[in-house]
Amino acid sequence: MPASATHIYRRPIRFADTDAAGVAHFSRLLVIIEEAVHDFFQSRGVPIIDTATAWPVVSIQADYSAACRFQDEITVSLIMDKIGTSSLGFSFAAAKADGTACFGGKATLCHIDPALHAPAPIPAKTRDALGATP
Repeated sequence: MPASATHIYRRPIRFADTDAAGVAHFSRLLVIIEEAVHDFFQSRGVPIIDTATAWPVVSIQADYSAACRFQDEITVSLIMDKIGTSSLGFSFAAAKADGTACFGGKATLCHIDPALHAPAPIPAKTRDALGATP
């Protein structure tokens, strides 16, 4: 993949992301990954959902290495490392402002036709916008 398939997303851990101990709940960290993916798409003018396209997550795997706490600023490095006929594969890694790795993993999104609720080939225009090579 070309360098344009790499994306950086930054955001603080918000109160709503945390449990009673003030630590970010694992499920909320996955929401942050989805935000990063949406930001990646938006930065390239690719819709997340419209009448002809949608991108549900069909697989996600994460490993957690350090607690993220309320108000920690995290940086997510997102890399689109695989493009199939109707799917995209991403690797991601998140770190705190001091460089401490927090979590990382992989996600697969499937391009679907919302009218059919079925996988659909990724259009060439979308591939180009995402920085994918043929």
